[in-house]
Amino acid sequence: MREITVGVVAPAYVNVPLWVAQERGFLERRGLRATERICGTTHGVTNALRDGAVDIALTAPEGSIADAVAGGSLRVVAGLIDRPPLSMIAIPRHRTFGDLRGGRIGTSSLTEGTRHVAERMLAAHGLRYPADYDFALEGSHVERWKALQAGTIDAALQMIPYDDIAADGGFTNLGPVTEEFALNAACVSCSAERGTVTAFLEALAEAAGWFRGHIEEAAAIAAARTSIEPRYALRACHALALDGVVPRDLRSSPGALGAVIKALRSSGLIPPDGPDPIDPVAVAVDYSYL
Repeated sequence: MREITVGVVAPAYVNVPLWVAQERGFLERRGLRATERICGTTHGVTNALRDGAVDIALTAPEGSIADAVAGGSLRVVAGLIDRPPLSMIAIPRHRTFGDLRGGRIGTSSLTEGTRHVAERMLAAHGLRYPADYDFALEGSHVERWKALQAGTIDAALQMIPYDDIAADGGFTNLGPVTEEFALNAACVSCSAERGTVTAFLEALAEAAGWFRGHIEEAAAIAAARTSIEPRYALRACHALALDGVVPRDLRSSPGALGAVIKALRSSGLIPPDGPDPIDPVAVAVDYSYL
């Protein structure tokens, strides 16, 4: 049995296919045993992959794309989330997006993941960074929920089922993310053993297919993994199973990847378009492992 370490930000519901693959034996049938390493932030997972502390990373793809464009060894080998199952949750006294002007928005990273999704969402409601609000580096959605409860931030994007938990607790749900954005991907180093990565992705694809036909059983697995009430776990799994959230072939849509590239360029994390631009997708995304 080949032991592998999978880096993740937190025990988040975007990792339900991984939990299913572990619990239903899809990994074991391919000679793999996967142990999760929780890194707390998206850039923490990227750093762990770059340093060789994890074999595979399930995280925001921005760090790996920026690394590849800069000549590094990291690659995106599968897309796992094309429409982020997130909602903007604000503390109870804020009732509209306008109320967030001058506020602090919690995020898991200042360069990856929820920062870019939040920035796009707030811009759609007329709020520009840094003129109208500031980002607060809080960590995963679990840590952002603690910060919201403590009142040290004004709002944050919250992962399913924490959006429902917050709304039921009196916090304001300003609405879900509706745009495509490749929030979660499988990333590896070029030095990774190809056969192992391919077997892992095969197990993940089988698990994602099984999940869609067994939502209640998957919710029970997720509830046990996260100590979340079963009713919230079931709601979250139904949201995760909606068309357009998890790409069926584990290949992110051009729109979802394009949104990531645009965010990276606007943030200065990869070079802007020029007379002879680098194609970040061609350099950083390698679906030949699938």
